[in-house]
Amino acid sequence: MGITTIFNNGVLGLTAQNRALGTISNNIANASTSGFKASETQFSDFVLSDRTGNKDPGNGVRAFERLDHSGGTVTRTDITTNAAIVGNGFFLVQDLDAQAGTTATTTRTSDDSVFLTRSGDFSPDKEGRLVNGAGKALMGFKLDPASGTGSFGSLSSMTPVSLSGLQDYREASTQASLNLNLPYDQEPVTGQITTANTTGVVLNMVDKNGADGAMALRFLKTGQAEDGTSTWQVFNAGVIGADGKPVGNGNVNDPTTWQSLGTLNFARNGTLTGGATGAPVTLTLNPGGDFAQTTLDLGSYGKMSNSITTIAGMDLGIVQGNNGIRAGTYQGAELTADGFVAANFQGGKQRYIYRIPDATVVNPTDLESVSGTMFRTTANSGAIRLNSFGNLTNETGTSAPKTVGASLNTASVEGSNVKIEEQFTTLIQAQRTYSAASKLVSTADEMTTTTITLKS
Repeated sequence: MGITTIFNNGVLGLTAQNRALGTISNNIANASTSGFKASETQFSDFVLSDRTGNKDPGNGVRAFERLDHSGGTVTRTDITTNAAIVGNGFFLVQDLDAQAGTTATTTRTSDDSVFLTRSGDFSPDKEGRLVNGAGKALMGFKLDPASGTGSFGSLSSMTPVSLSGLQDYREASTQASLNLNLPYDQEPVTGQITTANTTGVVLNMVDKNGADGAMALRFLKTGQAEDGTSTWQVFNAGVIGADGKPVGNGNVNDPTTWQSLGTLNFARNGTLTGGATGAPVTLTLNPGGDFAQTTLDLGSYGKMSNSITTIAGMDLGIVQGNNGIRAGTYQGAELTADGFVAANFQGGKQRYIYRIPDATVVNPTDLESVSGTMFRTTANSGAIRLNSFGNLTNETGTSAPKTVGASLNTASVEGSNVKIEEQFTTLIQAQRTYSAASKLVSTADEMTTTTITLKS
């Protein structure tokens, strides 16, 4: 090994340790960056062959980085659009055009146009897009809010998640529920029907314009048998629209205008009878006007809880509900543990508007690091695979592959996986190795000087 080789080894050692020190400094600087993944500098020696094929291992060192994809500490933020991935995988994000609020790329979404990240500190920007701290837009599959269904397809069918327009979102009532206890001691009516000998309930509804309305229901006891069973008839006694005016010809004060909706039979114990125990009891409502056809849920056969009953001495009050969403009742959005973006509305109503996939690759350590929090696929990492988050129980209308075991820790973010104590240990080692390499350079320089001096 000649003086030149010693000199070169020293210089290469300085270069390699300088790169290691740069990596360590970057790791330490990002110890508090959400979703940051530390890099580790690894080394290998240069092995060259001469013209005869003999190996010469004494030719210095080279440095390269490997990503550490272990999980960081999960911290709760209580921001409903934040989420941390528990398990393997990444969120898919894309650049946004700052002025237009759309994805900057004009090509179809592909492995080359999206980034993978674990940085889940998403919040709405001025355009309503969910973006993380790096300004990248969260990508997902858009769903039909009314049904919660949509295609779990390929990268090309993904779009930026947007909360824009939800304040004006509305849905007409198509399902309603009603639970009450009809008076057990009410006498059967055999003569003229009046408001006095019937029991009335006002059922709230929402029309197609997102406005409130109501249907008046009247319950008429038509029979009482000696064994304690009874029969009741249900009437639509009139519908009131959002403008306060009647819809149709029904008049709650005029029984001759009431429309029969069906008959209910009750057992001796006051529960609904006529079907298998536990089977649902429903009536179909056709309010007319701007209202949609609605299925009214009255409970279950043979069940006292959450059902219409006629039990002596009980006054459970009236419990009702409907699935309509009034315009202007949007209260915010959240990411769910199984990977949905849900819009929340007044009254505890929730609609799924996007589905977020769990993006995985075969070899994440060979992803290209675009920044400490964003990565891009390479030939060695493998292509992006889309999976479901969580243990989903309802896959109706979707074609999502099975989950890989990852889920979302909601209202939380994953912090950096940098371990400060390990970084300082590595820093000391790199510093000492750098000093030793510099000693090689100075020694080679002294040897060269001595050789030159010999000549004189």
